[in-house]
Amino acid sequence: MNKMLFFMVLLLVSCSDLKKEDQLAKLKTLQEKLLESQNEFQATVIDSLHRMTNTSSNLERTLKQNYTSDAIDVVLGKRVDDYKRMRRMFGPLGNLGSKLRRSYTEQKKQLKSLLFDIENGYGERNKYDAYIDMESGKNEQVFILLQEYIQLKKAAFEIYEAQHLWLSNFVLQLKPNNE
Repeated sequence: MNKMLFFMVLLLVSCSDLKKEDQLAKLKTLQEKLLESQNEFQATVIDSLHRMTNTSSNLERTLKQNYTSDAIDVVLGKRVDDYKRMRRMFGPLGNLGSKLRRSYTEQKKQLKSLLFDIENGYGERNKYDAYIDMESGKNEQVFILLQEYIQLKKAAFEIYEAQHLWLSNFVLQLKPNNE
């Protein structure tokens, strides 16, 4: 009876070791994908967002203070409207950027902790797969946030590139007339 019990325990331990290698491999893959995503974020992050927000706000304010017209210029109105819409995108961009920074830090910490637990056999071994699935889902949420950030940045920069120089030159032309 003791031999039978010994063999059953040995069998269970050896099966968990086979599973352990697979679990560690999955976790390392998750860590690599998270690192790739973080590198992509760092390559696309806008380090001059605050400066761009101030510049665009000042440009709008100057235009509002110096532009007077009796006629309605539809082209100018569309350009200014697009520019204002772009400036309003900067707030959500900053928020998404901050959220992504926190998410990367937290997720790296969680994956490292889970990897340590699995390597050392800490916690409930039968729940390791569920924990890995949960962390995989969190990674996917971070990847979705990154895609939202990239799309919003692209939309804002398309408008910035199309309108900023033109509006800057237009405002410069207004200043001498009123001074």
